[in-house]
Amino acid sequence: MTERVPVNLITGFLGVGKTTAIRHLLANKPADEYWAVLVNEFGEVGIDGAAIAAASEQLDVVEVPGGCICCTTSPMLRVSLTKLLQKRRPTRLIIEPSGLGHPSGIVDMLRDPWLAKELEVRATITLLDPRHLNDSRYTSHDIWREQIALGDVLIANKCDRADAEDIDRFEAMGAAIFPPKLAVLTTTQARIAPALLDLQRETVSSQRRYRPRVTTPAPATGAGMGWIWPAETRFSADRLASFFREPTALAEVQAAGLLRAKGVFHSDQGWLLFNWVDGEANAVEIAWRQDSRCEVLVGREDAGLWAAVQAALEACVLP
Repeated sequence: MTERVPVNLITGFLGVGKTTAIRHLLANKPADEYWAVLVNEFGEVGIDGAAIAAASEQLDVVEVPGGCICCTTSPMLRVSLTKLLQKRRPTRLIIEPSGLGHPSGIVDMLRDPWLAKELEVRATITLLDPRHLNDSRYTSHDIWREQIALGDVLIANKCDRADAEDIDRFEAMGAAIFPPKLAVLTTTQARIAPALLDLQRETVSSQRRYRPRVTTPAPATGAGMGWIWPAETRFSADRLASFFREPTALAEVQAAGLLRAKGVFHSDQGWLLFNWVDGEANAVEIAWRQDSRCEVLVGREDAGLWAAVQAALEACVLP
């Protein structure tokens, strides 16, 4: 059986250095590997593609011009990928979406059953300019936030142009993100280590969908437990909403003194982030696409607590 081609997205807002990062990766790739790069040009004239193509001879550059490959020209993405795979099969494929695109739509398409047989989604790299963290034009922008949420690796570029407060703000944000990133790094000149492309979370087998694992160590102030399900497991959004609205309806949770509950789930209404704190719950859409996961923090651990929570969460899983 032919091995699937590893695919990485290099995403980020306009002007953060995506093309430069890809050129750096290509300059440092193994000499015997043949890579392909799919570039989404925002206009009709390809500029980024030409810049990337000059980086290596062991390279196939495919341009999808005239829009966003995750919305207006998404059929073109599928066509371009099909043609690319029918030509010389690459060792790796890198996709550079438009800085104005919704990259989560690309990941959804890559996991389509036909493409998933040929392509294996690896780490998504999100670049940002740390100076933007103090600018509401960026921090309030839905696409900017989606790009950060989707990334497995978050990298602040252009750090030589940022001040210490910008860097501190970036590192604080990176440390606070849920679900956590595989790596939160700083760089200049968009220099990215090729090894980052293959960073992976622990694989969650679909055969273990009802055997979630402990993912959160017990903190000094209480007890914590985490569960992980594979990305293909889907949950009922309505049932999850009921659980997060009143998790203390479980007698075991009420007795343990709930401090916090949060989770990101692949639901029948899309990918959703649920949060419970101080008696209030909310849910928002999120670009996270790696897996479903939940963490619960209580004041003390009582007998039967985690089994009861796990049973309540598994009752939300769709057949």
